[in-house]
Amino acid sequence: MKSIETKNNQLYVEDIPAQDIVEEYGSPAYIYSSSEIEKNFKVYKDEIRDIDLVCYAVKANSNLHILRLLSDLGSGFDVVSGNELKRCLLAGADKNKIVFSGVAKSEEEIKFAIESDILSINIESFGEFERIEEIARGLKKTVNCALRVNPDISISSHKYIQTGSKTSKFGLDRKSVLKISAACVDSNAVKLTTVASHIGSQISDENVILKSVDYLIEIANELIEEGHIIEYLDIGGGLGIQYKDENKGEDLTKIAALLIHAANIDENFTQREEEIIKETLSKINSNNENINEVIKKAKKIEKNTNQILDFTKEVKNMDEQNKIKIIETLWRIIYSNKEADIYE
Repeated sequence: MKSIETKNNQLYVEDIPAQDIVEEYGSPAYIYSSSEIEKNFKVYKDEIRDIDLVCYAVKANSNLHILRLLSDLGSGFDVVSGNELKRCLLAGADKNKIVFSGVAKSEEEIKFAIESDILSINIESFGEFERIEEIARGLKKTVNCALRVNPDISISSHKYIQTGSKTSKFGLDRKSVLKISAACVDSNAVKLTTVASHIGSQISDENVILKSVDYLIEIANELIEEGHIIEYLDIGGGLGIQYKDENKGEDLTKIAALLIHAANIDENFTQREEEIIKETLSKINSNNENINEVIKKAKKIEKNTNQILDFTKEVKNMDEQNKIKIIETLWRIIYSNKEADIYE
């Protein structure tokens, strides 16, 4: 049974004729397939580690039944308003899996988020940092926060869904990051735990994704040097999907490029390393693509750009067991964001 399909010129949702639903409940009717939502979520969940977290962007659809379903599946939630946060809590979401992002949070919303003890609150400006710190001090609480950085990366999609360029209202520039970092070092009210970025939606170029991750790691390392304990990287969503004829990019090639770069493998990589990559790609390849051709394409990507994730110089010298763990971790990070229709 398909979740949504057409049979005999009639629309069916989970084997129920849409016409029957309309006759019972009237029109217009908004019909959601729980099995389709569950399937899409599991594309992420089944390919990540237990310590990783997939967060559903509540602004996509805040229907309480959908939120409850996703919560039962283990999803986290990304909220951009106090009301979205309230709806998540009402739906039974785990407060330790909720992040509050978005610009222009009101003092009332910040207070409610702090009192709710959620996972983290995104800081989008120095002024917002000052508001969060003042409210946290008044409540005599310490709040975990993420710095949403702006990596100044443009993507090839509609200008209204590009959020990572320097002309965007979203995220902190490097100067603001350093200013907030210095102010937080001795703060008992604000604890920096996360570096976050979301560069936009309908991303079809794997290079800009990897460039953004590269920037997150760079900022995280600088914050660690300043004395902060960075526990998470929030790499955002936005991988392209096809509504009609849009180019969503070659997912398998993206993963292969990351694998090759992460292991510091060049054209002379060992037979064992090649087997690891082929085995990894085969596990996630449902389209019977020629893995050798995919690897060839990925090598060209890796060779022609300096923006793909530069993991560490020490990878080459690591033993095989650790190298395998690194490769597995990295392909899971990228692959976990594949079906972007459930992401913001």
